[in-house]
Amino acid sequence: MPEIKVPAVLGGGSASASVEVAGDTLSELFENHADEHGPELRDSVIEDGEIKEFINVYVDGDEVADLDVSVEDDSRIRVIPAASGGRR
Repeated sequence: MPEIKVPAVLGGGSASASVEVAGDTLSELFENHADEHGPELRDSVIEDGEIKEFINVYVDGDEVADLDVSVEDDSRIRVIPAASGGRR
């Protein structure tokens, strides 16, 4: 099954986690993850059917911008929120 690496900041925990989720596309993975683990990750990543502007999603190391991207059974998906800030 494809595996999603969930960063702590989006997963609601204190550490990142890896979760295996069934699905043939990114969209299916996020929906199935929401069904099994709650909507927090999906709602943090997806808005109006698209990946949010300040969220980066990678499938097997390649950045993707489309939720209809196909995933393989051994795919690894990483979700990385954009980091910003600093001092002026």
